[in-house]
Amino acid sequence: MDFIKRVFGTGGTAPGGGGTASAALSREAVEERLRGGDRSLAGVDLRGADLSGMELAGADLARAVLCGARLTGAVLRDADLTGADLCGADFTDADLTGATLRDATCLNTGSTTPAVFVNARMAGASLLGAELTRADLSGADLTDASLFEATLHKVKLRGAKLVRARMGGANLRHSEMDDADLTGADLRTADLSRVTARGATFAGATLVRANLAAAVLEGADLSGADLTEADLQDANLRGANLRGANLARAEMDSAVLDGADLEGVDTSVCRNYAVT
Repeated sequence: MDFIKRVFGTGGTAPGGGGTASAALSREAVEERLRGGDRSLAGVDLRGADLSGMELAGADLARAVLCGARLTGAVLRDADLTGADLCGADFTDADLTGATLRDATCLNTGSTTPAVFVNARMAGASLLGAELTRADLSGADLTDASLFEATLHKVKLRGAKLVRARMGGANLRHSEMDDADLTGADLRTADLSRVTARGATFAGATLVRANLAAAVLEGADLSGADLTEADLQDANLRGANLRGANLARAEMDSAVLDGADLEGVDTSVCRNYAVT
């Protein structure tokens, strides 16, 4: 019984067992598990736990509840956070390289505090279908990450690195992406309407049929980008670099292009193109 109390808390049985639901695990309980060679924390309640700086590489945290947990500087390389509840969790400076966050949720209906991933290392991470509404990913490294059909509504991606990220069908409406690097990213059919992306880099990115309506792209680099059939209606492209971009059948109605570099761009294949 003493062991169960130390590892699973004082609220009853272990997770997955019958009877009364167990209390949230403490840092000490998690450390004891890890020392015993058990890296499975699947479905475990870790809400509010202080796991800052903890070594959790390769840990199984699928469906774990991490609401309000502190994981600043934690090492979660190749960890599995599939379906985890990350509402209000703080991953500032954490290493999530190669981690799986598929279908993870960062903001539930009853939560008002989004997850924080400031400067997190998430290169190659899988976030397919993840719910990341209002999450702060400023300065995060998401190089080669998979965010296919992820919900990134109103997220902060200022200065984030999304080089070659796969973001087809992702919802980025109203997101803040100033100075983000999306070089070579795949954003086909993604919704970037009303995003703010001043000075962002989309060089060589695939934006086929992407929705960029009313997007603020002042000074952005879209050189060599494929914007075939993209919606740029009412977009602000002042001073943007569109050299060599493909704008075939792109909707340009009321787009602002003052000072934009259109060298090598065939504007005759755009729809409703007019310099304003």
